[in-house]
Amino acid sequence: MLYCQVNGQQTDVLSVNDRGFAYGDGIFTTGKISNGRLELCPRHIARLQLGCSKLQISPPDWLMLNDDIGRISARYPLAVLKIIITAGQGGRGYSRVGTGESCVIIQVHDYPEHYQAWSREGIMLGICGQKLGLNPMLSGIKHLNRLEQVFIRQELDRRSEDDLLVLNIRNEIVETSCSNVFWQADGAWFTPVLDDSGVEGLARASILASRKDVDCVRATLPDLENLDAMFICNAVMGAVPVRAFDGRDLDIAPVSDFKSCFS
Repeated sequence: MLYCQVNGQQTDVLSVNDRGFAYGDGIFTTGKISNGRLELCPRHIARLQLGCSKLQISPPDWLMLNDDIGRISARYPLAVLKIIITAGQGGRGYSRVGTGESCVIIQVHDYPEHYQAWSREGIMLGICGQKLGLNPMLSGIKHLNRLEQVFIRQELDRRSEDDLLVLNIRNEIVETSCSNVFWQADGAWFTPVLDDSGVEGLARASILASRKDVDCVRATLPDLENLDAMFICNAVMGAVPVRAFDGRDLDIAPVSDFKSCFS
């Protein structure tokens, strides 16, 4: 970790009474610092605002947070910035009664070197054996409860692929271990509906805002039989082409059209 601050003070110490630590009672967002600024910064702030609203977390001072993001990002030509907002300290058990102000944590990490190679050369994508549950109440929110993703990552660490396509318990395509997914079949582009599982990533939102030719669908693995191209995306790596899916070679050239959606 290159830098960490908690509630505006440079430190990497967090109270054991913090509800984010005890219950995963909080939200986060992760983005790419490029040339001293956080890409998609307004979308990151909006994501945090929505998460605080949905989880009824006391909001921080958004103007101060925006200033902190700009000041910290300016120090780094290329890095990863993560913002965590927890419900703060206090309460008894699951109850938030007596909880104080929210806690805001900002971290900066090295940018993963392999992402640049992935972007150029593409990745190998397999199919995950673990499946996501259904939770419409929390679907789409980048909350701190990530045990499903921990299990998925453990499976990926034992496998030879670069990432894994994840289904839900209805066998519908949702996402990968840490990214959203788009695919082209019979000349048309698709991405999964995320109304009861998965995370609505900021890169995904940027693509859907600028590319009206992408359909949000409920799809299962048989819908990928006529697959032409595929990519995964998040706010840190951008759009990364899939060069092989479940042993099938794919064309990575069509993905280049999507790489301009992340400024």
